[in-house]
Amino acid sequence: MKLTKTASVVLGAFAASAFFFSCASTGSIEDSNAKKSESSDAVVVSEALVDSSSASSASKAGAKGTAELPPPPKKLTEAPRFDFAGEKLQIELENMYYDGFELVGDAQASGSYALKLLNDSSWAIAEINFPAGSYEALVNEFAPDSNHARFNLYLNKDTYLVYGSEPPIAAYELTTRAPVSFTLDTPTTVTLKIQQNDIRNPQNNGHNGMTLDFVSFKKIN
Repeated sequence: MKLTKTASVVLGAFAASAFFFSCASTGSIEDSNAKKSESSDAVVVSEALVDSSSASSASKAGAKGTAELPPPPKKLTEAPRFDFAGEKLQIELENMYYDGFELVGDAQASGSYALKLLNDSSWAIAEINFPAGSYEALVNEFAPDSNHARFNLYLNKDTYLVYGSEPPIAAYELTTRAPVSFTLDTPTTVTLKIQQNDIRNPQNNGHNGMTLDFVSFKKIN
């Protein structure tokens, strides 16, 4: 059977339409697959964020992967000395001379690092030159529970039992519940020491297992 010219044109047009539809369908499928792939990637990222968030919620410390944190500070071999100038001084625990503490990388911590107090022989020391005046000291602390929350802060020979909320809020908080207030009549170099226990007063024994971020000194008059 012979096809007429009109029929050939019609069939040709029909074939072209079919080919175009087929290409369009293929393109749509490919676009759909690409979008599906992109959606899958988004889910993976989302799941990673959820996992990270879950880990943060479990620890309440918001720890990041090591690759995302700045390089850790070099561990000191002697007590550093700081000068109090102005109205406030903040000393990071990881920048103190310490032993018996675990260095913790944590995005929630100031400077991305903090120290976890491990046992009753743990200590961290620094020296501070203070002008005469009255001051208040607070520690930024993450305490997991009421049995791992209290520690002692030494200023020269004076000791202060320090702790946050009771029960702890399971996040970093300043120890405003137990502020350390002191007055210096003359310019004085003070040795700051943080450890679990008051060696002269068993009633002031502290705990271990909490993470300490920094010590903040503020001039109050």
